[in-house]
Amino acid sequence: MTMNRTRIAGLALAGTLVLGATGWAATEAFTARTSPVHALCLPDLSHDEYVPAAMSHLAYATVESAVGYDPDTDGGPGGIQRVRLRVLHPLKGEVPATLTLGQGVDVSPEGHYTSHDPQYPVLSPGRTYVVGYTPDPAYGDGYARYAKQEPDSAVTRWTTYVARGVVAPLGEGCAEGA
Repeated sequence: MTMNRTRIAGLALAGTLVLGATGWAATEAFTARTSPVHALCLPDLSHDEYVPAAMSHLAYATVESAVGYDPDTDGGPGGIQRVRLRVLHPLKGEVPATLTLGQGVDVSPEGHYTSHDPQYPVLSPGRTYVVGYTPDPAYGDGYARYAKQEPDSAVTRWTTYVARGVVAPLGEGCAEGA
């Protein structure tokens, strides 16, 4: 009877070790195949010369007015501001003479629209920006993905960036095609 209990205990221990080793090996194989799991590979928009390659549409435009605001449906602190822009110089893509773009914004306790990203300032009426956007009829003409307030003298520089089409180098931990 003692021999059977020892044999059963031994088989149970061996089975547990096999299952544990199999689980560990599967986890290692998955992690190795999908690494880097935590890397988020987004285009580097901190250098102006990289922006045109990352945008499908780019324009130099003046914000004429705010035309709407849709609060976050999840009850968050922000929502989508919609603005109307007058295009002064189309830079990339088929850009109409006027645009209505949506832009994600936070709302301060005082009720002002804010943004925590320096490459994505809040589009404000009366100011002129280089704006990169993705066409999306849910917001009018599209959704703003990039904005930088610029003087008219910057148009030549931005036209040069578009012509060059310089793509940002991949960040550390990003793989080609990721």
